[in-house]
Amino acid sequence: MEPICIIGGGLAGCEAAWQAANLGVPAALYEMRPARTTPAHTTDWLAELVCSNSLKSASPTSAPGILKEELWLWDSVVMSAAEATRIPAGQALAVDRERFAQAV
Repeated sequence: MEPICIIGGGLAGCEAAWQAANLGVPAALYEMRPARTTPAHTTDWLAELVCSNSLKSASPTSAPGILKEELWLWDSVVMSAAEATRIPAGQALAVDRERFAQAV
């Protein structure tokens, strides 16, 4: 079976690679770092959050909250890492950015 190509090691790329692996589908994940860097990135880790440590609302009545519930149903690596590195932020799902990227 030919591997699927996933471009980018952000949240969506990491989740896509995780889901493919869980389904037994080979995947090749391509990421520019660490070969190329940006002023916003401070580490070489995949899924590095650069602008904020918030993944928005965790409320099940909000659009971001509904998406999070759906991701939980699919055994999301992003949600597992977020829960493991969660920090207090009211209704928002905020994470320790470095620990989150390491967990993913």
